[in-house]
Amino acid sequence: MRSEVVRVRLMPEERQALAALCGEKRTASEVIRLLFREQAGLPLPVGPVEADVLRGTNEELRRIGINLNQAVRAMNEGRVGYEPHLDAALRHLVEGVFRLRADVDLMLRISRQARRRGGHGA
Repeated sequence: MRSEVVRVRLMPEERQALAALCGEKRTASEVIRLLFREQAGLPLPVGPVEADVLRGTNEELRRIGINLNQAVRAMNEGRVGYEPHLDAALRHLVEGVFRLRADVDLMLRISRQARRRGGHGA
């Protein structure tokens, strides 16, 4: 939930540039939030079409994570020869897939909230 308010003073040319970025479809607040999120490296909201693609991508990432976990488990249970470097690499990949899925989930959640409020995806 948005609870913080920030006041910013702009020069006339900055205000005109902001108005141009807004166009007719976005508020100044929406544009400023998008610009801030982009510059801060935070996930951006996406539109409905992109959200569908991201859901499919997240399912593929889930399957990849399952396969990586099975490989680690097989090595740890002795079903295949233990290779320390391979074990470390697999664990690193599992962690990366987990972080990527969390980022995609966050983007989808932000986008759902924006659509509920009547905002627009990026």
